[in-house]
Amino acid sequence: MNKLLLILLVLFAFSQCKKDNPAPEPLPEVASIVGKWRVIAYGRTVGDSLVTTPAAAGDKEIYEIRFDGMFLNEKGFLPCCMSQKLVIDGQVFVPKPLAPVKSDPSCMVVDCMPCPQIKITRPVAENLLIEPCTGLFLTLAREK
Repeated sequence: MNKLLLILLVLFAFSQCKKDNPAPEPLPEVASIVGKWRVIAYGRTVGDSLVTTPAAAGDKEIYEIRFDGMFLNEKGFLPCCMSQKLVIDGQVFVPKPLAPVKSDPSCMVVDCMPCPQIKITRPVAENLLIEPCTGLFLTLAREK
């Protein structure tokens, strides 16, 4: 009887253990673009035209837009020289970190001036067109 009671007590104790915290719900302003994105092309404007160059076949540059809207590089750091003020389909959004975030240590050796904002548009489903500075573009595809 004591063994049965002990087993039930142990099972009850383990059933009360907390599970891992689920991923936080994304903010509504960024919910549709939260996730990991792979660069598939680079672009720049020349006159009135957009000239694009596909990313190299082995190139796997990844960015993440976090649940709170923070734009991070593949290492989970804030990218060098990128503004954190986002304009998503014409709507201004300034993310405020809801979880810790650090600047990329390699930024200490980079001399640059960030542009005032990053424009993000969705030309087709599962793709983003990001304009980190006027005239420069990144085309990203959602990582599966």
